[in-house]
Amino acid sequence: MGWNEAIKLRSASLPALCLLYVTCALDASGAASYAKEAVITETAGTVRIAADSPRPLEQVLNALQSKYGWIVNYEDPQYVSAVDVIKASSDSQVPSGGSFTFEFSSAAPDEGKTLRQLVDTYNKSKNPGHFELRHTADGGFNVVGTAGHSDKGEIVEQQAPFDLALTLSNKEQTIDETVTRICAEVSRQSRSNVVLAISPRKILFQNRVALGGNKVAARELLSKSLGATHGKIYWRLLFDPESKNYYLNLHLVHGV
Repeated sequence: MGWNEAIKLRSASLPALCLLYVTCALDASGAASYAKEAVITETAGTVRIAADSPRPLEQVLNALQSKYGWIVNYEDPQYVSAVDVIKASSDSQVPSGGSFTFEFSSAAPDEGKTLRQLVDTYNKSKNPGHFELRHTADGGFNVVGTAGHSDKGEIVEQQAPFDLALTLSNKEQTIDETVTRICAEVSRQSRSNVVLAISPRKILFQNRVALGGNKVAARELLSKSLGATHGKIYWRLLFDPESKNYYLNLHLVHGV
């Protein structure tokens, strides 16, 4: 998929993206079926985070960010099996996540150890997808979906879209254009379109970056692009079982 096609798909996909977010909070009758955010409690030296979401692992990461300020990028695997998908309303499908509880010691928790424990605990649960915790060059962390169920109910390894090695000519563009170009190249090489959806548009349009590389991981190129904003931006790469598209949401951390 070329850059121009990526722009068109991005515009056409926004209504579907809005619908995706609305239906994630509804059941077939239109009543709320998931928690808006995870519930955090702390008793007897133990922190307990109770999530209830189509993507409970992401919801726990959001809770950890709220409590400790840990900024962690999150990437869905592909949810393509009936085992990993449920109907949230009469005409939409979402990942078949639900309740998930994570507990850890409240005594000066270490970010890396806690995140490792979280991912390991999640992978042992019955919720959809399997994930890996990845360290970044700047000391941060990515939680990356690496497997999902097949139609036979078996766990099957998947290639994460941002693991793809890209070759891009060095070109100075706005950061919005650069991220869109990265998404377009990932889409061209993979089986799913990757669309830049939610983002701090003003910052991405006002800042420019000269970026390219030969066989560089898409995730690294994305991280360098966002770093050129001189702000703290993290991402959520969400797979929509309905359209089979990935939606890249970028969020600005305020006050950092």
